[in-house]
Amino acid sequence: MTAKAVEIARAMGAMEITPFPGYEHYDVRRYQSTQVQDGTIMVATPDRGVVSPYLQYWQMPNLFVLGGSTFPNQGFANPTPTILAFTYRTADAIVDQYLKKPGMLA
Repeated sequence: MTAKAVEIARAMGAMEITPFPGYEHYDVRRYQSTQVQDGTIMVATPDRGVVSPYLQYWQMPNLFVLGGSTFPNQGFANPTPTILAFTYRTADAIVDQYLKKPGMLA
């Protein structure tokens, strides 16, 4: 993809091109992003991930995981607004549903 982007940039008359060399040996143990994500992936069914769409841990209904760790990967832009939206949705579900009848929300 980088080679194609350089080709397009040259065709458009770019004056300076500095292609990203890529990660030669990406190591998830090193902090390589300002948006750490993944680890407790949100999915629709418990056989595919860790938390429900309400960020509720599939194996323990009274545990909710809030934050970017529920995303399967880094999206294009800053994830903070999406994290906040999911947090508000989860908080509403806890107040409106879970506290009235504890158990799985999804």
